Amino acid sequence: MILNILNETGHTQLTVTESEVIDQINDHPTHWVFVDGAFTSRENITSVEWDSVESVNLVPAVVGGY
Repeated sequence: MILNILNETGHTQLTVTESEVIDQINDHPTHWVFVDGAFTSRENITSVEWDSVESVNLVPAVVGGY
């Protein structure tokens, strides 16, 4: 699957296996996880059917307020 890791300077794109994507998710604890475009909470990562996933995006969390 394709993994995109976004940050303030752009993004990094990798082709990864299931174990590699889980490692990257764990290595980026403040990033939001989008699996095939859908936000996925970290608590639900273990229930993802990784064999059918095409892409994962790790996006820095956005904090709003005024």
